[in-house]
Amino acid sequence: MSHGLLYSALKSIKPLRTLVRRLRSIWERYRLDAWVLEGAERTSGERVRVMFVGQVENCNYVTRVVFGENSIAVQPRKIWNHSAWKLLETSKSAYGLIFIQTNKTIPNFTHGRACYVIPSWIAGELDVKQALESPRTSTSVKRDIRHIRSSRFEYRTTRDPFVFERFISDMYLPYIRQTHGEGAVVATLDDFKEEAAKGAELLLVDHDSKSVAGVLLGLDNLERMDALVLGVLDGDQNLVKAGAIAAIYYFSLLHAQKRGYQKLFLGGARPFLNDGPFQYKKKWGLRITGRLSTMPDVWVLQADPSFAAVQSFLRNNPFIFECDNTFRAAVFAGLDEALSEESIERLRKAHDLPGIAGVTVFRFSSEMDPQIALSNSSPSVSETSL
Repeated sequence: MSHGLLYSALKSIKPLRTLVRRLRSIWERYRLDAWVLEGAERTSGERVRVMFVGQVENCNYVTRVVFGENSIAVQPRKIWNHSAWKLLETSKSAYGLIFIQTNKTIPNFTHGRACYVIPSWIAGELDVKQALESPRTSTSVKRDIRHIRSSRFEYRTTRDPFVFERFISDMYLPYIRQTHGEGAVVATLDDFKEEAAKGAELLLVDHDSKSVAGVLLGLDNLERMDALVLGVLDGDQNLVKAGAIAAIYYFSLLHAQKRGYQKLFLGGARPFLNDGPFQYKKKWGLRITGRLSTMPDVWVLQADPSFAAVQSFLRNNPFIFECDNTFRAAVFAGLDEALSEESIERLRKAHDLPGIAGVTVFRFSSEMDPQIALSNSSPSVSETSL
């Protein structure tokens, strides 16, 4: 008898209904969503199989990072909790990459390859004064501000409930879907109402008396202003190119300064250092403050660099990982890459940022296992073999 027929039969017996509901709850609790993904890795074009266990939004994001726009085969699965962890204990796996999402204690692994604990979302903030002075040191920020002024952007704030709803439907939802696609984690109307009840403001970017972008600002924290969610009218990328996102950042900083805040919280960012939104926040002076409190899950990543596609993925996608209760940047180098003092300094400048303990460079050994090539305890660089 199939599971479905057995469930229907048991459900019809009244004394057993409560037991059936409990059994079903246990079944759902310990059976996890999983996907087997197979296709050409985004940079190398080499084929690779990936197992992802966790939420579909995170799976969609990882799929984009690994495969880009390449077509892939997808096999949805359900997997027992203990079976997911057993995947990491085998010395040789059919998967080049295994991601397991968890918010629980992570088991100790003694048989499998090395694993990396990666926060699914990291929280970050800007120092308002330093960020407003960044045009002196960053030509990119300087260019953005010049673009804002030449586009004649202005800003205003409002708490009008009707304008809030228009922002959600006309700016926030189109932009987040345009930017993050199926990997987007979408705030609900109740989330907006809750923030509005706590006194949140909507900062709108105007162009020729028309609102073209906006950001919801939380004001209930005494030490910092919180930039919660942002949006662009109709998700229009032409407005983004015209400087609408830069205007949101710049005007939010000006408004925070005006209100006397020293910090501007930027919400969450994904942990891959080459991710576009992450890079944009970084150039304004992003400081990592920890896991995002509303999404504190981590991914346990096991990577098998005997696959050429996996080596390509690791080399082209440095990420933040957790080590000894600190964050570090993981950067990967091949056997053919010389690590001189000059190249190490370039890696430090490229990947170090406030809030992390430093940069660890992993080098693929002759056995194709990543070994630490360089690692440090202060904000600089260290080396390890894989």
